[in-house]
Amino acid sequence: MSEPTVTVIPDQGREGLSLPSPINMDWTYPDRDVPHPVHLLVYPPSSPEHTWRDLHWSVAWQPAPGAWRHVQVDTYDVKTDPAPQPRYVFWGTRTSSTDESTEKAAHLPLGTLDREQRRKIEALAWETPVMYPNGDWNCQNWVRGLFEKMVEAGLVEQQTVDKVVKQAEIAHGALPGR
Repeated sequence: MSEPTVTVIPDQGREGLSLPSPINMDWTYPDRDVPHPVHLLVYPPSSPEHTWRDLHWSVAWQPAPGAWRHVQVDTYDVKTDPAPQPRYVFWGTRTSSTDESTEKAAHLPLGTLDREQRRKIEALAWETPVMYPNGDWNCQNWVRGLFEKMVEAGLVEQQTVDKVVKQAEIAHGALPGR
């Protein structure tokens, strides 16, 4: 059996979309120039049948109590927009209020990084391509691609990434909803 084709989608998946990006609350919760722990967030499954490959991953940190700054791709599905639908989209890093799903997510530590290092993660995210949907590629592949760039840039150690990814794979059974 052949591997699914992986092709880069233009403009981080944003090309031709009718809806604006999700709300970014970084004006309310600015990312100040202090070190913050950075995590891989692994969100609980939406149904018990999901495997660990179905779980949403996000690289995130808390710029302030009650808020998280997320580096992630989102699923976008507006049937009247150009194909492919659904697709993954990177809108850019954004800050949101803490919600129940973020609280229930597994918080796997990548390290404590200063603001300049976190800004580098944000820049590397723009260099991490989003792919056309193919039934295999998902947000976890995108985060793994970002991790490769973070290791190359010296922001995290490969050993730390390997440990966190392994924890994410086994966290599936321990997350709420399982």
